[in-house]
Amino acid sequence: MNAQPNPPRVPRVLCMGDMTVDIFAQAMPRLPQPGELLLADRIACFPGGNALNAAVALLRMGDPASFFGVLGDDALGDLLVGELTKIGLDMRGVRRVPGCPTPATLIYRAEGEDRRYISALGAGGRFTGERLPEELIPDHGVVLAAGYLKLRSWNDDALIEVFQKARQRGCRNVLNVCVPRDGEADVQRCLRLLPHVDVFLPNEDEARVLTGEERPEAQARALRMAGARLAIVTRGSQGLYAQDDASSVEMGAFEVPLVDPTGCGDCFTAGVVAGLLREWDVVRILTFASAAGALGATALGCTSGVLPFAEVERFVRENRLLVSVQRNTKPMIS
Repeated sequence: MNAQPNPPRVPRVLCMGDMTVDIFAQAMPRLPQPGELLLADRIACFPGGNALNAAVALLRMGDPASFFGVLGDDALGDLLVGELTKIGLDMRGVRRVPGCPTPATLIYRAEGEDRRYISALGAGGRFTGERLPEELIPDHGVVLAAGYLKLRSWNDDALIEVFQKARQRGCRNVLNVCVPRDGEADVQRCLRLLPHVDVFLPNEDEARVLTGEERPEAQARALRMAGARLAIVTRGSQGLYAQDDASSVEMGAFEVPLVDPTGCGDCFTAGVVAGLLREWDVVRILTFASAAGALGATALGCTSGVLPFAEVERFVRENRLLVSVQRNTKPMIS
């Protein structure tokens, strides 16, 4: 009797949510006028989307991941599948939607200005988060849901069910929200998820929309009171503010040569996941994640600057970061 082949090993990380093709133009001295052609030094395509960026960054650091999401059945989808296969992403949970274009984003900027985005959700607009292959939920790993609220068809009940099953298997749940800027964010929809979330990762603008609070300390406290075990409010070049039951942490940002800041938050998220896998304390997780996020800004593309795990750790050892830790004298959630 022939031996049966071993089933594919399930990585300890499951990333779920948005996946796109990002089309980047190198920063230009200025943007073109209507009808004008400007030449950029480089235009390149990369994997993109909050969830996929985190998965790719994890792979670059040496932590394999599975992915659950949707693509179109067009040439851009073929291009993305080929690239993700080459770098080793487990795509057993990726579905191609017939007749739909692959999600894509154009990203460009003038030197000294912030980035501009033009995005088409394509097949991503049909992602509901339903029918996840349960074998992709790891044991004692991490489940990351990202791009939430941007993918407006995502079924909250399906996501809660995944989070519940993940906790039953000893996983930590991480939620990275993307609040649209058209005034349609459903605050209560997001807050309803937080009792099922171990780490919640909004930036300060998103946290302001979700909580109505201006200061990061008040934002983090409100998100904790809504149920998140650890709330991390990222603040770009100003660092971050984080709070869990034991402590509050204020942290600066590493200084790096800036090439392209797009995707730094997703690289930071990948660093948080890497730290959770290793069961580090909060300060060590946040320091490593800050390094991963900073390195993401050193090359064109969302994840091109991320280094292997040992190199990120060396960067942490060789560079200074301001950290302030306040121990909480009593729990804020009983």
